[in-house]
Amino acid sequence: MMHHANATRVTSCARASTSARTGSAATTKATRAALARRQRFASRAPRASNGDNDAASARVANDDEQDILKRYEDVARASPAAFGGACATFLLLNRALSGVAPVADASSAQSRADVICLAMSACLVLTGLTWVALKTKPPTKVTLVGAELTTPYFAADASAGLRRELAWAWDAANAATNCDGMAIIAADGTRIMQAGIAASALNNPRALAEPVPLGPICARARAESSGNYLANLKLFPGRVEFEPFFPINAQAVCVSPIGTSAVLVTCSRVQRGFTPNDQRWFAVLAQKLDNALDAARVD
Repeated sequence: MMHHANATRVTSCARASTSARTGSAATTKATRAALARRQRFASRAPRASNGDNDAASARVANDDEQDILKRYEDVARASPAAFGGACATFLLLNRALSGVAPVADASSAQSRADVICLAMSACLVLTGLTWVALKTKPPTKVTLVGAELTTPYFAADASAGLRRELAWAWDAANAATNCDGMAIIAADGTRIMQAGIAASALNNPRALAEPVPLGPICARARAESSGNYLANLKLFPGRVEFEPFFPINAQAVCVSPIGTSAVLVTCSRVQRGFTPNDQRWFAVLAQKLDNALDAARVD
C-alpha cells in the first residue's frame, strides 16, 4: 500500500515537472519571438531617425561653428600678429641665450636661419595687423518709413488669373529674397500691382489708382530690355523717381524689364540687399510675368 502511494507521488511529480518544462519552453519561445520582433523593428526604425539625427547634428555643428567664428572674430583676426610676435620674441631670446654673436654673420647657418625666421614673423605680424584694420562693414539695415499694404493692390482691369500670377510673384520674392516692396508699372504709367511696403502717400487707396510716370532709369531699362541694380540707393541722384511708389529710405532697388510693356521694380531695406542670383531670378520672374500679361491681353 505504501509502495503504491510512493509510486503515485513520483508519477505526479514527474508529470508536474514535465508540465513545468513544457510551459517554460513555451514561455521561452514566445519571449525569443518577441525579442526578435523588437530587434527587427529597432533595426528598421533607427535608420531613418539616424539619418535625420545626423543631418540635424550636422546643421547644429555648422551653426555652432559659425557662431564660434563670429563670436571670436577679433581673436581670429589678431592671431597671426600674436603668433608672429611670439615667434620673433623666442627667436631673439634664443639668439641672446645661445652664445652666438649678436652681429649677423652671413657665413653662419644659424644667422641665415634667424634672418629667414624673422622675415616670416614680420609677414605674420603685418598680415594680422591688416586683418584687424580691414573689417567687412555689415550692410546697413533700416526700418522702412512708408505704408504697409496688408494685401497687394491690383489694377481694376486685372483678371483673376493675372492677379493670381502677380500675388504669387510677390509672395515668392518676399519669401526668397530681401524684397520688402514690389511695384509693376506699365509703359503708360498704369500701376498694375503694388505690394509690400510702399510710399507713405499710397496709404490712400485712391492714390494707388493714379498713374505713375516712369523715370529715366525705368524707361531706359524698358527700352533697352536690360535690368538695373542700385545697390546703395542713397548715392544715386536718380533715386527720386522711385519715391512715388517706394519709401524714401529704401536702401536698394532692382529694376527688371517686363518685355517692352512694363517694368518690375523691387526694393529692400538692406543695403546691397539683392545678390547676383536674386537679380537673375528677378529677370526670370519678369519673363514669366510678361507671358502672364500677354495672356491677359489676349483674354
